[in-house]
This record gives sequence, structure tokens and C-alpha cells, in this order.
Amino acid sequence: MSVDPQMIQRAIAGMYDELSARYERVVAPVYRPMAKRLVQLIDLRPGWVALDAGAGTGLVALLAAPRVGKTGRIIGVDASEQMLAFARVHAAQFGFSQCEFRIGDLNALDLPEASCDAVLSQFALHYTDPARSLAEFYRVLKPDGILALQIWAMDSSAPHKTMYDVLTPYRAKEETDVLAHLRAQSTRAYLFRQTFGAVDQITRAVELAGFENVDARQEHYPARVADREAFLEFADASPLLHAEIAALPADVRTRYLDAARVALERFQAASGFAWTFHTLALIARK
Repeated sequence: MSVDPQMIQRAIAGMYDELSARYERVVAPVYRPMAKRLVQLIDLRPGWVALDAGAGTGLVALLAAPRVGKTGRIIGVDASEQMLAFARVHAAQFGFSQCEFRIGDLNALDLPEASCDAVLSQFALHYTDPARSLAEFYRVLKPDGILALQIWAMDSSAPHKTMYDVLTPYRAKEETDVLAHLRAQSTRAYLFRQTFGAVDQITRAVELAGFENVDARQEHYPARVADREAFLEFADASPLLHAEIAALPADVRTRYLDAARVALERFQAASGFAWTFHTLALIARK
């Protein structure tokens, strides 16, 4: 089948809609330390307008909201309505009236030119056409505005790679349209990490978009969940892996998960299931 980027985006958004409650429960707490780091990269000021590009359930936006205050504004954009529904509920609970969450496309932002003081984006660029999204970030920033990015490094997460390595002989041969589009996104994400997953690579891409004073660095974040079963639930909140597992017949699914448990044993310790995320953090100015 032909690969239509719009169809890929719809498949991803639909899967995130389905997984939004699980994502909020098991993924957001693990990502929170990285989100705190992203917000700390920028000295956000009261009264600023900041874009959270790929807002998800609002993790970055909610951390940024107190910094811009009631006189500022946080605009969270994402393709998943159900993820944004969680963000809106949380913003209301905290009384963050400065937060607004809207459906949108990072490749074509529905924002005026030079309307934002800052753009923050956590682990969203690999879902986009990176050159177009970076150009959009540049367009909506005011002169001297700041971009802060977190993306996955080439070797982003060893236990997730283990899950996919073990999956290879079990993968369903027949594809639904959704699974085919999610597999196409997986290929795009792999190519993204190979193309942009090193400091010099992402620096060059951001400079080509027009940004200056680019400061990129590799960072490492320890992560921990209770045990292997907790990690399997965490991993199953990933759209592609969830779709791959769901496509397996029940007996094959059981064999795959048993094999995954054996392969993941090396990450299990008395204190819990532990691993390290490898990311790139970047700040730049327009």
C-alpha cells in the first residue's frame, strides 16, 4: 500500500486516542522528569506566549504554565483529541486559565507569524516532517524567540528495542490499514533517529531552519517501574507496539510476551525494573 503521511498521522492520533487513559496513568509519570528538564531549558517569563508542540496530555504545558503566569499564555497543540481532553481537565483542576489546548498539525501550525516567545516540544518531532515542523516553529516565533526541543537519541531505550527484537519472529503477516500505517511510522521514526539522533545532526537541521545560537547536548535519564509486568504495561501504551501485540492471535501473543519477559529479565533488580533513556536536548534562538 502507498504511504500517505496524512493517513499515518490519523492512525497515530487514533491510537493515541485509544491509549490516552493508559498513557496518562503509566507513561506521563515516567516522562515527567524529562519534561521538567525541558521547561528548565528556557527562562520562561511572566506574560510570555509559549507553544507546546505535541502537547499530549499536557505534561510540558502544565509545568510551563506557572512560569508565564496569568498574564501569559500556553498553547498546546496535538493531533489526539482524547490526549488533549486530559490536558484540559488537568489545566482546569490547577486553575490554569492561561492554558489553551487545540487540535493541530505541527507541519502547518494554525498560528500567526511571530506570535510566540517560546516553542517547546518533547518527543514529537519524529511524528512530523522535521524540516517542515522546524520551519513552522521558526515562523511562529518572535524575533529572538527561543526553541527548546527534546528528541530521542539513536539508541533511545534498550528495553523497548528488546521488545521489538523479540517481536520479529512473531509479527502478524497480515496488516490492517491501521497497522500498516503504524509500521510505516515506525520506519519513519527509525530513520529519524538515524538522521537526527546525534548532536551534530540535529544541530545542523535546526540551523538549516534558520535558527542561531544552537546548543544541543546528549542527556541520559534513569527510569524505573515496579517490575517487568509494569514495564510491559508501560510499553503497551506505545501505539505501534500496542497494535502489533493486538494483531497477534491469543496463543502467539502469549508466547511472544513470555519470550519478552525472559529477554527483559536483565533489567529487573531488587529495587525494580530499571533502564536509561537517551535523549538529545536543544535550545536555539530565532
